[in-house]
Amino acid sequence: MREGMYGITFESNDGVGEGMLIFENGQIYGADSGAVKYDGVYTYDPNSEIADATLKITFPPNVESVFGLSNPYEWSFDLSAQFNPNANSGTIAVRTSLGVNIAAKFVYLRALPMAA
Repeated sequence: MREGMYGITFESNDGVGEGMLIFENGQIYGADSGAVKYDGVYTYDPNSEIADATLKITFPPNVESVFGLSNPYEWSFDLSAQFNPNANSGTIAVRTSLGVNIAAKFVYLRALPMAA
C-alpha cells in the first residue's frame, strides 16, 4: 500500500468539489475546499492491489454538498469506495449512505514525511 497524500476531485449533477486525503497506517483523514472533514479507515489487499475505504463525511452548518443537500447544523454521512493506491491517478466510484453515488478522481501527491 502506497501511503501518502492524495488529491481528490468529485462531482454529481448538482456540483463539484476538491480536497485532500491522507492515508496512514490504516487511517484516512482530510478535508475539502468547503471545510468538510473526512475521517475513516482503509484496508489493502496486496493480491488485488485494491484499497477498500470507509469514511465519515462531516459538513459544517450551511455548507452544500455536491449533490445539493445542506443543513443549518453540522451533519454527516458515510461513504465507501475502492481504488488502486499504487496508481498515480484514477477514478473512484463512491457510494454514500444516502443512496447518492458520486464520481471522483484521485491523484497521488506525495509520500508522508518521516517523523521528527
